[in-house]
Amino acid sequence: MSLSKTNIIAQLEQIRVLPILVTDDVDQAIRCVTTLAENGLPAVEITLRTPNAMTVLREVVKACPTVTVGAGTILTQAQLDAVKETGAAFGISPGITPVLAKAAADSGLPYFPGVGGASDLMLALEHGFNVVKLFPSDIVGATKMAKALGGPFPDVKFCLTGGVTVEATPALLQQSNILCVGGSWMCPASLINAGDWAAIGALAAAAAAAGKK
Repeated sequence: MSLSKTNIIAQLEQIRVLPILVTDDVDQAIRCVTTLAENGLPAVEITLRTPNAMTVLREVVKACPTVTVGAGTILTQAQLDAVKETGAAFGISPGITPVLAKAAADSGLPYFPGVGGASDLMLALEHGFNVVKLFPSDIVGATKMAKALGGPFPDVKFCLTGGVTVEATPALLQQSNILCVGGSWMCPASLINAGDWAAIGALAAAAAAAGKK
């Protein structure tokens, strides 16, 4: 699915919850992404934390054309280039480096770097990124950090990931500069490996509902 960054941000602003999927099995990934979308979460971040991740990403993009499928845990320019070739809609990193930020800005791929504080955010803004991932959100202060950064950086929006729960989601999303939250709680490895799609569907529906409270 080819979407502009504006389109993707608008979708995240609407659903408010971005599932983060970690799996190395193509069939499981397709089934999981389909289940998430059917239960109100039509965008997903597939992490590059597993050996087969690029193949999983490519096959999910092909199999789920109506889902906004992005790649997470992009650490290098080579990974960024590979992600773009899969046809993924967007890329996300847990942090930011000058080399990767420039490569991402030049790539044309909708991209969200990770920040942990003001210096990271200044680097992101230098390269034109004003929607960023705040990670690890629970360690760096979550809404407190986002609120503090909102003073000097009023035009920045944050996606909080790291330690987010369905119970915490409505309160986190009350803050005006938080675009969305992300997490893997609605698609845990234990349920994926068990093939319990009904349970994943129920968790996805609860997450989607929490995003609308």
